Amino acid sequence: MRYVFVDATLILPDITISDAWLLIEDGIISAYGIHPNPHHNAPVIDCHGAYIMPGIIDLHCDTIEKMVQPRPGVHIDTHVALHITDRLLVSSGITSEYHSLSLDDAEFGVRNEHFIREFLELISAHNHATSARHYVHARVEVSSERGAESLRGIIDHSLVKLVSIMDHSPGQGQYPTDELFRAYVAKTTGRDDAEIDAIIAKKHELREHIPQNIERVIELSRNAHIPIATHDDDTASKVIDWVERGIGISEFPTTMEAAATAHRLGMLVGMGAPNVLRGKSSGGNISATDVIKAGYVDWLCSDYYPAAMLPAAFKLANSGIVSLSDAVNMITYNPARAIGIQNEFGAIKVGAQADLLVVRHHQQTPLVERMFVGGKQVYHIQPK
Repeated sequence: MRYVFVDATLILPDITISDAWLLIEDGIISAYGIHPNPHHNAPVIDCHGAYIMPGIIDLHCDTIEKMVQPRPGVHIDTHVALHITDRLLVSSGITSEYHSLSLDDAEFGVRNEHFIREFLELISAHNHATSARHYVHARVEVSSERGAESLRGIIDHSLVKLVSIMDHSPGQGQYPTDELFRAYVAKTTGRDDAEIDAIIAKKHELREHIPQNIERVIELSRNAHIPIATHDDDTASKVIDWVERGIGISEFPTTMEAAATAHRLGMLVGMGAPNVLRGKSSGGNISATDVIKAGYVDWLCSDYYPAAMLPAAFKLANSGIVSLSDAVNMITYNPARAIGIQNEFGAIKVGAQADLLVVRHHQQTPLVERMFVGGKQVYHIQPK
């Protein structure tokens, strides 16, 4: 399979090139340059000035959980949920999705080891029937009874590519008070006060086991050579502790202090694209845009809304906060760098996988016109 894009605006890691061509051979980026196109014998895809950028790499998104359980007590067939989610990812420009699935005690519906096992089996079996690349980001709730030990049963699966350490116990992090935790559980699960009281009491009871659960998660992940991220860090002291343990990824720091410390100590810091797009956090934490302006953010993820990734990046560039290349790096090259796949994915460079998007503005909104995964076109739409 050999073809060449012409009249394209290439978004490279450090520069944007207009009136360019890009050659793809056998699913790999083979060459690129400025007009005229020297590859006259290759089939041509004329971009008519549209952008070509790497496919989006999303390290954290729990949309599949919402697709399987859209309301408390309502379950949709997982096969249906996977394929609908795949279509959503493709139209959003996400070529590689790291589904963030939780190993918890099932207080939040599908957030348990049984669902993550089922999902791993499903994406393994349907690998050739989906358009995007699907992997699992295992989120281990260290304040749970089963989370850390459950990781042992899936850590060697070939599609588990990232592990994060979560502590959603009330009284710290995302839930500084019991009442904030109570409100979240009530809203997302529909549980009554008595049930929530029991969950809170259990969380407090299990708190003494958190340090040993953290050690177990780190040991299992390192033995499997899987990168580890921390989650919802709120203090500099927490960040310093993670760095001393050799952890290099921080996702969703909840305070400027934590974000600044993580950045200063060399962690790759991730924030939510919906936060950028909306201009504020859904949980009342710091503004991602403010942290980006301070220079502390490396990568963005979709969190709960895949369609936010592309417009968030362009919003940052259009606002002059960062260059277009740097904004696109936040959703492509930098997440690839965070998990060590930057030699093959996340950038337009010779030898990289041809996971690519053709993007054009329609009424000031960047939209994906074409998407290629491994050089194969999996999406093409022409708006009216």
